[in-house]
Amino acid sequence: MNDLSKIESPHDLKGLSVGELEQLAAEIRGYIISVVTEIGGHLGGSLGAVELTLALHYIFDTPRDRIVWDVGHQAYVHKVLTGRREALRKIRHYDGISGFPRRSESPYDTFGVGHAGTSVSAGLGFARMRDLLHEDFRLMVTILRSSSRR
Repeated sequence: MNDLSKIESPHDLKGLSVGELEQLAAEIRGYIISVVTEIGGHLGGSLGAVELTLALHYIFDTPRDRIVWDVGHQAYVHKVLTGRREALRKIRHYDGISGFPRRSESPYDTFGVGHAGTSVSAGLGFARMRDLLHEDFRLMVTILRSSSRR
């Protein structure tokens, strides 16, 4: 079984098998449920983005390659995988980390986003900047929506 405490950066994911990644996803879900149950926060968005976040950090070379989150509170898993696992216990507290990606908080936080609707335009801006400056990185824009059927 994986030990979440051994994951300090996305580079720690690179050698894991698919089975180990599945075990890690379950451990991350349990950790986020534990933290949010204790201190509050956005639970559903983060739980729905576990596998996506693992896949993005496993496949791409972050922070060189950049992720633009559409909804900031879907990024709890991202924070856990980018060295802020223990800091998550103080998320949204005066002396804690932000509940959303924050550029000043981590080089892995490409874009400071709160709620939905800004990722596509931000992604286009990042892509245009990359091309104008002749930089070489990949850009992923996340757009996760829940489906409600009534």
